[in-house]
Amino acid sequence: MQAAFGQAMGGMAMLRAVLGACVALQMLASPAFAANIKVGIILSATGPAAAIGNAERNGTAFGPAEIAGRKVDYLFLDEASDSTAAVAALRKLFQESSIDILVGPTTTPGSFAAIDPAVEYKLPVITLAPVNALVAPVDARRRWIFKTTTNDDHEATPLFANMKKTGVKKLALIGFGDSYGDAWSKVSADMCAAAGIELVADEKYARTDTTVVGQILKIIAAGPDAVLIAASGAPAALPLLQLREKGFAGQVYGTLGATFGDFRKLTGVQGNGILVPLSPAVGAASFPDDYPAKKAALEFIQRYEAKFGPGSRNIFAGSAYDALILIEQAVPAALKVAEPGTAEFREALRSAIEGLKGVAGSRGVYSYGSNDHTGLDQTALMLGKLENGEWIAVR
Repeated sequence: MQAAFGQAMGGMAMLRAVLGACVALQMLASPAFAANIKVGIILSATGPAAAIGNAERNGTAFGPAEIAGRKVDYLFLDEASDSTAAVAALRKLFQESSIDILVGPTTTPGSFAAIDPAVEYKLPVITLAPVNALVAPVDARRRWIFKTTTNDDHEATPLFANMKKTGVKKLALIGFGDSYGDAWSKVSADMCAAAGIELVADEKYARTDTTVVGQILKIIAAGPDAVLIAASGAPAALPLLQLREKGFAGQVYGTLGATFGDFRKLTGVQGNGILVPLSPAVGAASFPDDYPAKKAALEFIQRYEAKFGPGSRNIFAGSAYDALILIEQAVPAALKVAEPGTAEFREALRSAIEGLKGVAGSRGVYSYGSNDHTGLDQTALMLGKLENGEWIAVR
């Protein structure tokens, strides 16, 4: 009888164990125990690109806490404006936290360096760097990389169209003595050739320089009708101020980066009339009412300035803000294929981003494809000018 009792008790224990295991599996499969979506963010919080990186980090403050009922974890690391640090940060986030997607890095060198580990991990990346070579051509490596920034030729097109329209025959260029300035040297040479404009000077300066008088004197001696400043933020103000100081009265053009930071404050009335490619993330209020991204851009501006102060909107925050919109749009489709934290989910998320069409963000309308990981096109920019301290569209 004792033996029978023991067998019965043993059977009940086994039944309880089986039932417990079933309950545990059911709990793991339920939404409350589903894997979180992990978004890695690698930006330049320190180093030479910190002003841009911290603006981008501000832009990530508006990411959704949940997508399709799944919690989202945002994991941030500083890449200190250094490509080696960017790679180390990516590997750390993937190996220790199993991120599903990466937003960043900030810089072009860091973003190029991130491609190899992204391919190794089969990890989709939305870079915030502008260079088109990061995403084109879409090959076996670049299939993992997307971006939320316009290309240099997108920026140059409205500027050179205006030059041609207004009869500019001779153009001088002054830009940063780095990859940014070098890219603009190439695009300017190509655009000048196409427009029948002579590029009479191509001067460079460091972002940290406190004077460019030598370069400006060479430019004035070359006799240009107009000058293009290929620089961003506060350092872009230096050539304009010294051009005016030396008596240059011709048209001055700037790149998209001039709409960022303290350029307006530093140039004051001297900055009035400079022509730039204008993003809706900065000048949406002056864009036509039928502009397809106007509503989304105005929403970004309202949310951003409510948190960070009047006049704080900028293209770099907009790029990061838009990256999280793209992720929010793509995740539901990826969840139908696999669970976060798996290679299958990462591939499904990559494929879902590639399939996004007509997604309105702060910087324009994004439409990707198997041969287009830029997303934005020429419609993302209008010709703009600085007028009494405000960036407005020129219609």
